[in-house]
Order: sequence, then C-alpha cells, then structure tokens
Amino acid sequence: MSGSRLLYSECLRIYKVNESFIESLHEIGLIEVVDRDDDRFIEYDDLTELEQFFRWHYEMDINAEGIDALRHMLQRVRSLQSEIEQLQEELRFYKSLNP
Repeated sequence: MSGSRLLYSECLRIYKVNESFIESLHEIGLIEVVDRDDDRFIEYDDLTELEQFFRWHYEMDINAEGIDALRHMLQRVRSLQSEIEQLQEELRFYKSLNP
C-alpha cells in the first residue's frame, strides 16, 4: 500500500455508489476500508480494482459475491496464461536443441 487514501465519503460522492455496496465488498474482503481518527478511507492503490467492481455491479448487475467469483476466475485465467507462456518458451528452447 502506498499510504495515500481517499476519504470514504468522497469515494461515495465521486463514484455515486451505494454505501451498502462498498460495505459488502469490504465484508467479503475485496477492498480494505481503513478507520483512522473518526474517518474512514479507501487506499488509492485499491481504486482501479474498485472502479472495475463498480462497472461490473452497475453495468452488468453482478452482486458482491459474483464479483468475488469473477475476480478469482480472472486471476486464475491470468495465472494459467502465464504458465502456458512459460511452457511455450521451454518448448521452444528444447526444440532449438534438436533442429
């Protein structure tokens, strides 16, 4: 975390989202809400992913649990793509040894 934070109330105002939706994301561990000195904050580092969650929720009507599943699935796909690329590199290497 960079340490830079956005006030929770500003996040609600800027993105025009329901507090209950952000709370549901926080409850299932998708975002971190920091409590400091009677204020609540969201880390700037989390905003890109949070914006994606907002789009999935408001444009595609996906609830917080669905977002969690979708995020997990996309992480798994990226991991598998990386593994495939690594294996392809290894295969190219071994093929280059036996022309």
